[in-house]
Amino acid sequence: MRIGRKLLGIVVLIVAVAFVLEAKTCFSAQEVAGKVNINTATVEQLSLLPGIGTKIAEEIVNFRKANGNFNSPEDLKKVKGVGDKKFEKIKDFVVLDGETTISVTKEKGKKEKD
Repeated sequence: MRIGRKLLGIVVLIVAVAFVLEAKTCFSAQEVAGKVNINTATVEQLSLLPGIGTKIAEEIVNFRKANGNFNSPEDLKKVKGVGDKKFEKIKDFVVLDGETTISVTKEKGKKEKD
């Protein structure tokens, strides 16, 4: 009976890990277009940036509320969770003024329908 429970536990763990990995793949496997005004963007808009999820988007908004507007795109590196590598992924989408126009254009690896 113990072996059956252990086996069941292992199977459940494997399924849970597979589900999480699939979800991460789906969220990160998208292409975006447009710009994000980091001084006015919402958590939802910021989370569309490559490699930026809801948690880091919330950190960006909280940092902005606590410290005022960003003076340069590089100031994002002061936010917990945004380092050099992550900044390199998002820098081309980041602006300090104007409208936020970011949108998901298509899922990577999927062909657009004609």
